[in-house]
Amino acid sequence: MLAEGEVYGTGETVPYVLGTFRTISPKLALRWLQGEAARIADRLDPDPECCLWAKPWMRLDTVPVPDCPTELRFWSLDAEERQAARDQLKDGAPLSVVIPDTGCRFTLTAWPVAVPPSESSPTLPADHGQPISPRPGRASHRKARRTSGWLASLL
Repeated sequence: MLAEGEVYGTGETVPYVLGTFRTISPKLALRWLQGEAARIADRLDPDPECCLWAKPWMRLDTVPVPDCPTELRFWSLDAEERQAARDQLKDGAPLSVVIPDTGCRFTLTAWPVAVPPSESSPTLPADHGQPISPRPGRASHRKARRTSGWLASLL
């Protein structure tokens, strides 16, 4: 997740990475982004319906005006938005959601990345067309290691 905003008094816009998450599943990447969107929304402006310290007499009936925390909550909780994002990620396409705020904008992204095997993972011997098995005469049911994953970011 990335926040970009103008530095007070300088006129310069600066990006700030709020978080990243690497996973092998586009579903988990989306779940992380939705959780982070809700977390950022609550830090910017606590939801009065869920906030313990907001008493009923403190809540005013107002005309809802879209703002950044509301948009972040909507994106993270709306079933249609969730399904559209899930379909996009399932097709292998990157996802990018930009939500503007006064003097700032938040960008939530997820995209596929190549994940190299770790240095500590053992290399498998060449099988020369023969099944690998710990016991002779038995076929192995070991699955191939994944070499791709997803990177979710608050950019």
